[in-house]
Amino acid sequence: MNEEMNISEQRSCFPRTIYLCVFFLCAVAFVANGGPQQRKNTRPDSLGFENEYVRVVRDTASAGKAHSPGVGTRVVVALAKTTVQSKRGKVELERGQVAAFTADEWYEVPAGSFFEVAFKLEHPPVLGPEQWIEPTGNATVYEDAQIRVFEERLEGGGERPLHSHAQRVVVRLNEVQLTDPRVHETGRPGSGIQVPNTVRFAEPVIHVVRNLSTIPLFNIVIEFKRIPL
Repeated sequence: MNEEMNISEQRSCFPRTIYLCVFFLCAVAFVANGGPQQRKNTRPDSLGFENEYVRVVRDTASAGKAHSPGVGTRVVVALAKTTVQSKRGKVELERGQVAAFTADEWYEVPAGSFFEVAFKLEHPPVLGPEQWIEPTGNATVYEDAQIRVFEERLEGGGERPLHSHAQRVVVRLNEVQLTDPRVHETGRPGSGIQVPNTVRFAEPVIHVVRNLSTIPLFNIVIEFKRIPL
């Protein structure tokens, strides 16, 4: 009789043991992955990101106050018609236009669709290319001691000769395919696609750019100033 009871107790405990093991394994996996608050966006094109140099958000303002803690210049890049109420008054932007604000300027959350790019005051040393070759054909729309903002345009089928870039934020506006013809003359399927209305942080490079598409390349590039070599 006692033996039958022991067997019955063991059977009743068996499912409970399985549930506890599954729960424990799930908890370990959750911690190993850092939990939901630690996940990082690893996509090359995104709707926002933050690193040691800059914080980028879309359709909101994370640093609109004057002298926001730890933040210097902020740049609003319009993805559509956008209105910014600021210390300097109302600023009206069309797609692809920018408004830059120094640390002592305030602005309200803009009305429209846009990226806010906030540069951090304390960050690691800026990285630049091994050789500086000034890009040609770009139009600078803002410049200060730390950054310069320029329109990067290239006609369909056009090519920009060898040039350099330092670390930078790139806002993509047109969907085109790019290649460096020194590496891939006609590009690779699915590579070099510029996804519209996305942003990324790009590392230093020396390259040639060819636009394989029939429409123009149009990016807004916010680049750290070239450091002395």
